[in-house]
Amino acid sequence: SSLVDLISEGTPGLLIVTKLMATNLLFGYSCCLIAGIGFAVNYLPVKSCDIGDGIFFSAAMSVGILLVGLVTGMFLTSTPNVEIPAFEPLAAAGGAMWMLGNLMCPYIIQTIGLGLGLTVWDLSNMLMGWVTGYFGLFGLPKEQDVKQPWANFVGLVLASVSLIFFSLASAFDDFEPAREVEIKKVNSDASTAASCGDLPDIEDGQNVQKPTLKHGERGADASDRANRMKAMLGFSMAILAGVLFGSTFDLPMDLKNGVFGPDHSQHIMDYVFSHFIGISAAASVALTVYITVRGKKSFLQRQLIVPSLVSGVIWGIAQVAWFQANIEVGFAIAFPIIGSLPGIIGLFIGCCCLGEVRTTRSRIFSLVGLLLRVPGVLLIALSSV
Repeated sequence: SSLVDLISEGTPGLLIVTKLMATNLLFGYSCCLIAGIGFAVNYLPVKSCDIGDGIFFSAAMSVGILLVGLVTGMFLTSTPNVEIPAFEPLAAAGGAMWMLGNLMCPYIIQTIGLGLGLTVWDLSNMLMGWVTGYFGLFGLPKEQDVKQPWANFVGLVLASVSLIFFSLASAFDDFEPAREVEIKKVNSDASTAASCGDLPDIEDGQNVQKPTLKHGERGADASDRANRMKAMLGFSMAILAGVLFGSTFDLPMDLKNGVFGPDHSQHIMDYVFSHFIGISAAASVALTVYITVRGKKSFLQRQLIVPSLVSGVIWGIAQVAWFQANIEVGFAIAFPIIGSLPGIIGLFIGCCCLGEVRTTRSRIFSLVGLLLRVPGVLLIALSSV
């Protein structure tokens, strides 16, 4: 029932507040679920595509995101009819921050791998959003939605630790098939060598080790130092990317809460279109610089456009739901739940539909991660009751 209906029916004030809170919580958790599903499946349209270095994909994806922002600005805002709210540069800056973090991801994956990179930026994203809301940082008020702090904290820890096991599951799932391919390649090379008469020298039933040239120790040390520096840079960038992801809502929330003055809207949906303009603008600038620098070597594939647009639309819907979830249940609850649900949903999709999680080790690590994450999400959800 609406507030007017409850008052007209003579419902006591405390009961009205209780019913409204329950309605808001249900709506907030529904938004968390929509966001979790969206972030779990938004990359499926490009799963079978080669996205190269990701720059062109990000730019095409941002067009789909902007389309969702346009629809949101026309139909889900406080402005009358289909009038789009005023452009807010600070909300756009929040979107640009997210895209900056997103553009870092290909380099992070190249330096420290997908499993570790995803774990680090997901964890720093989750912790950044949780800390911001729980302690009221960067102009945001300290949240009062967490009624059971112990449950919220324990759930956060469980969800964070589960990321490590999901990362290990992904690593072993990728490692085993690659190992099988390498074994087959070695066997194939040996067969080819035998057919060509290029067999290893054998003396007394053992291979004779031929002398091989070794790199100088200085060269090896320099290479090791360079690799360590690249790994440190990739790890640091993964942390920074997560911080940028976790801070993307701060400026729109500050505008809504009047931190930058009373002349801004108090309706969070009024900032979505500006936020998505920031994402699209940052992606366009990155694409322009990329084409200017790389020239004909730029990875630009026309067949990527439609799947990337679809991916962007799904991501945009999920992000809109996350905007609303932050209002209904708060950062300290929304961030851990939405940060955890894609892993759970993605695991089921991967196992049931895509033939992933094929090895015994990856299944064990996935199960452990699942046994940690599901109770963690439940504890976080129940911490507001």
